[in-house]
Amino acid sequence: MSYTSNPNGARDMAGQYLRQQIEQASPIEQVLMLYDGAIRFLQQAKLAIEAGDIQARCNANRRAMEIVGYLSGLVDPTTGDEAARRLFGIYNGMLKRMLEIDFQNSAATCDDLMEGFRTLRVATAAALGQQQSAKPGGAVVSAPMPDAEVLEKLRRNAVA
Repeated sequence: MSYTSNPNGARDMAGQYLRQQIEQASPIEQVLMLYDGAIRFLQQAKLAIEAGDIQARCNANRRAMEIVGYLSGLVDPTTGDEAARRLFGIYNGMLKRMLEIDFQNSAATCDDLMEGFRTLRVATAAALGQQQSAKPGGAVVSAPMPDAEVLEKLRRNAVA
């Protein structure tokens, strides 16, 4: 049976391809994928707020929260360095801000959080670029590293 006559077959193939991409990605690339997913779900939550669709907002925000909860679980602030403690604080602050999305129906909070994820993504992509450029023949997938002031602003906004 061809997948054209079976819409679930095409969906299954797409899911299989996505699983393969995730399995072949490095840990940093997987974090980038998670950041992209959180941004996507926050965008969906914002659109749902604008459309007045409370259920869609709750569903999208919950998915974004699940991603951040997973990311937070990857960081051990008790045994990690200062960067691990800061990142743990940022993730937990983001989770608290995500509650505002539901409690206040706040599209502005969606925007703030998406910007925070974009900042984290830039820093993570820069780390990936440095890692890959250190390998012989490694492609550079880089972006400018945000300065300390930008990271501190992100941390303050996340815990606000």
